[in-house]
Amino acid sequence: MRRTLYFVFALILPCFVLTAAAESHLPLAQEPEIEIISEFPIEVDSLEEFIQSYYELLDNENYLKQFSFLSFDQNTISNMKPVEGFFQQLMKLRNGSQNPITIYQIGDSHIRPGYFSSTVRGALLNFFEDGTSVSEAKLKYYHTGINGASFQNLTPNDDIFERIRKLQPDLIIISLGTNDAQGNYDANRFRAQMSGFMDRVFEQISKPKIIFTLPPDTYKRRRHNADVKKVCEEIKTYARENGFAWWDMYEVMGGDRSISKWRSNTLASKDMLHFSPKGYMLQGYLFYQAIMRSYQNLVGGSWQ
Repeated sequence: MRRTLYFVFALILPCFVLTAAAESHLPLAQEPEIEIISEFPIEVDSLEEFIQSYYELLDNENYLKQFSFLSFDQNTISNMKPVEGFFQQLMKLRNGSQNPITIYQIGDSHIRPGYFSSTVRGALLNFFEDGTSVSEAKLKYYHTGINGASFQNLTPNDDIFERIRKLQPDLIIISLGTNDAQGNYDANRFRAQMSGFMDRVFEQISKPKIIFTLPPDTYKRRRHNADVKKVCEEIKTYARENGFAWWDMYEVMGGDRSISKWRSNTLASKDMLHFSPKGYMLQGYLFYQAIMRSYQNLVGGSWQ
């Protein structure tokens, strides 16, 4: 019966148009990239209902306190200086500017379903353009997630770089590294692969503002993947040396072996590599909080 319900939901999912009513808490838009995940809660009537209801929980500080393994004190954007110009654009938008702002997130299967990106986008719109629909908003948030994507295998992907060239985003969010830590990891090879990918980015846009989101703690070959932390350190080193910002999701989610805690709280999938829809939305909300902390530090005042 459960499999049948999943199958039926997968068939009807493309029919849902994810546009929120005026009273909805989270602005949503049609998301052709959102796909069914095996652990989607089948008791809800629609994907929109699930996203709306769970976001309301995430927006409740008391709900987040139950996840004691999260490192809220580390939930910040590091090396902020290179992206201060982007945050100043957000400040102008908050004050009524009509100048558009474009964000483009590139990643792997972690962002492909759209839960992470939809949560960040909706939360940002709630604060900076309250009451504005996604289609009419000045803040545009696009994402491309590809199963199995890594710095190496995305480098030949012309579509990614053509989209960067056309969008000329004010902020690029790069969410890669999980698949780079699979297989037999070699630090020198990874550095070269990351540099090759970034060289193609630089060919499309002059002086890009970039935030790297570091990969989460995961398993590899049914065991804790110690190589993920090595990838995180390499990305941080690259960002620091080349003038980019980063968000350390690995530490924010709890650090080493925290994936098991996410799994026990129904936030991660059985493979200990992917996450449940709730887990991806939690990641998106934590990233939003990190963005807003940085915004508050830059412009002063309170955002909550």
